[in-house]
Amino acid sequence: MPLTDQTGITRIIWRGLVSMRLALFLLLFIAGVAVVGTLIPQGNPPAFYQYAYGSWRAGIIRFFQLNSVFRSGVFLVPTFLLTISLLACVADRWRPAWRQVSTYHYRYHEEDYTGITTSKSLVTANPRETLAALVAACRRRHYRAFTEVREERLYLYADRGRCGVLGSLLTHLSVVLIVTGGLYSGLAGFGGYVNIPAGATVAIPRAGFAARLDAFRIDYYSDGTPKQYYSTLTVVDAGREVEQRVIAVNSPLTYKGVTLYQAGYGWAVDGVLKIQGREIQFTAPDRETIPLTGDLRLKAVFYPDYVTDPAGHPGSRSSRPANPRVGYFLLQGEKVISYSLVGLNEPLAAGNGLILTFTGYRQYTGLKVTHDPGIPVVYAGAAFLLLGLCLSFYVRRRQIWGMVIPAEGGCRVLLAGAAPRQPAGLAGELEELLEEPLMGAAVPAKKL
Repeated sequence: MPLTDQTGITRIIWRGLVSMRLALFLLLFIAGVAVVGTLIPQGNPPAFYQYAYGSWRAGIIRFFQLNSVFRSGVFLVPTFLLTISLLACVADRWRPAWRQVSTYHYRYHEEDYTGITTSKSLVTANPRETLAALVAACRRRHYRAFTEVREERLYLYADRGRCGVLGSLLTHLSVVLIVTGGLYSGLAGFGGYVNIPAGATVAIPRAGFAARLDAFRIDYYSDGTPKQYYSTLTVVDAGREVEQRVIAVNSPLTYKGVTLYQAGYGWAVDGVLKIQGREIQFTAPDRETIPLTGDLRLKAVFYPDYVTDPAGHPGSRSSRPANPRVGYFLLQGEKVISYSLVGLNEPLAAGNGLILTFTGYRQYTGLKVTHDPGIPVVYAGAAFLLLGLCLSFYVRRRQIWGMVIPAEGGCRVLLAGAAPRQPAGLAGELEELLEEPLMGAAVPAKKL
């Protein structure tokens, strides 16, 4: 393909990427997909959609990945294209915007003083003193001011709020950072939940370190309901204790980018199972099914303050261990081979030569585990977004050009300005600049 054709194709692609129409279309498409993702329950097994939506609707949902919209190509591809489009817009507009911020120019010809203009003839005024007075007046109004002398005429350029033109670019860039951070967290991050009984050390999944629960404490209200709960955790990395921290709700522990949140608590039951002359020790969190050996599994239900209701159903008067009992189900495969309600240290024949004994209880802490590597990028994007909005809405650029022309008995002053958002205010400001006391006696001339 000829180079000219390649250049033409590149130009067409570039114009498409920086097009506002493309960005709006992608935004509307992504918003529509997100709405579908909120209306259709996400992450459920296929049988759920078969039952809830019928056979052919469930097939459509699976085909278009509407059961996992935010991880599907239907959502990720437009999001990627929108990110590329926004980056292209930033790259396309950065140089002109930066040129506006970093450079300035004078107006050398009287016919250039168009737009918001005003003029005045100053009799018996010294041109250089007049220019100095204009510069001082501009700087009192927080303008930066520059001057030049050229062919006996004196020129002024002043502006303020020049960084406001960068607000739109920073806003575009912030969206790119937020989307990039979110995608990075989605692809490289992970989460989960882990229970750690008191005194036990448990490996944190995918984190590369373990945590030990040294102590667990609950504060109660006067009516006996939990007020706050605390876990004293020790981080164990490669066999070494590297950090100890007391965590609570809304006060997590972070190590190597992995954050452990206090998310729950409960009771765990310790016990021993004797089978064929050997003992298997176990710790079973309340109401969780754990593996023992082979296809044997155990589910224990702990009643810290055991009581029965009038119908004979077991329960607990309080969450404090005043009268503990343990209910259990011993399963082999999917079949329950033994179940009962027993006290502590009471050996129980569970059939097939199995002897089950619950030896004690202890509390466990439930930790939510999260790793979001894209969070710093998202925070940076949020900061850019806030800065961009502030620059766009609150920093308003104003420019002033001036020409001081020496004349017989004094000088003539021309002023022009540009303020896209507040032209009326700038016109009044130009009039004020020509009324400064240092100007001396002035004879007005007609406005241009």
